[in-house]
Amino acid sequence: MEKHKPENEPIREFTLSMRFFLFCAAANQQILKRCPSSERHKYAGVGATVFFTGLLAALSGGYAIFTVFNSIWIAVALGIFWGLLIFNLDRFIVSTIKKNDCKADQWKQVIPRLLLAVFLAVIIAKPLEIKIFEQEINERLHYTGVQKLENVDALYEQKIDKQRLAIQNLKASTEQKFELREKYYEEYKCECEGSCGTGAKGVGSECLRKEKKYLKADEEYKLAKAENDQEIAALQLIVADLNAERESYKEELQTSFASGLMAKLQALGELPPGPSWAVVMLLICIEIAPILTKLLSPYGPYDHLLKTVEYDYEIDEIATINLRNQKLNNQLTLLASVEQEKIEQQIINNKRTLHLIEEAHEELVKEQLAIWVEKEKRKLREESKEDEIYIPK
Repeated sequence: MEKHKPENEPIREFTLSMRFFLFCAAANQQILKRCPSSERHKYAGVGATVFFTGLLAALSGGYAIFTVFNSIWIAVALGIFWGLLIFNLDRFIVSTIKKNDCKADQWKQVIPRLLLAVFLAVIIAKPLEIKIFEQEINERLHYTGVQKLENVDALYEQKIDKQRLAIQNLKASTEQKFELREKYYEEYKCECEGSCGTGAKGVGSECLRKEKKYLKADEEYKLAKAENDQEIAALQLIVADLNAERESYKEELQTSFASGLMAKLQALGELPPGPSWAVVMLLICIEIAPILTKLLSPYGPYDHLLKTVEYDYEIDEIATINLRNQKLNNQLTLLASVEQEKIEQQIINNKRTLHLIEEAHEELVKEQLAIWVEKEKRKLREESKEDEIYIPK
């Protein structure tokens, strides 16, 4: 690999910050040591973008968690976890993009990663939008709360107005009875004094008639006033109860006003979309910057050396596999030859066994034949002796 090192640029050890950002970019530092400084700075910039995107995601996620749980420690812990998760995803996306000479192949592998990066940017942007537009969101939530309170007031005002109208009607009825009584009293007084009516002063028939009319109206007035006052008192109690119920409901409503993450997201959606989309587009640009940097940058020394290293590794793996296959074939061949020798030896042994069996069988046959011949000879001799004994003289 020494031949790939530029002759005019010696290998230098990276600084701690350079090593960290190269790690964030998932770059091979040993290969970059043999590349020009421009390649190192390019990948360090990619790593810095990945790192700060993860940091921004940690802040964004921590704020969102704090909005939900209202606990600084939970927000810090889950925010760090969220930031590391986004950092790892971005690092994975960048590390899986391989440069080659075919642009079409590069776009095929980049498009899914771009979509994932855009999705992550939108997720990261939402909590940041909530924080950036916090004042406008709080105003929107306050306006929504005021509208709810006004709706409650309007609802109870309708109920109270009905009771007030009934009270006014009762008071008007009492007032009519009172005015009628006063009218009859004036007529009665005027008649008895002789200033009107018949003109006869004193208690006459007309005066007594009008007095009776007045007394009847006075009795009706007092009775109506007593009944109406009782109903008015009951209606006033209802009005007081409705007012107390309204105030209690408004207090409960104020304490239950939603101010969590979902309510803020809903309020954010009701704001003008322009500024919100500006934040989202900014995060999308930051998120896809490392991908576009690797995609649009020319095929450089690092890519060439990385391809060479990967090719050498692939060749070594192929050679290792071939060596293993060859060893396996040799073992199989050896096992086959041993097995063949065993079979051949078994055949030879079987032939020897068959030959021995044949020889033994032949000896047995010979022995049996000799025994039979001997028996037959003995039998003939015995028959011959018997014939000699019984021949007549």
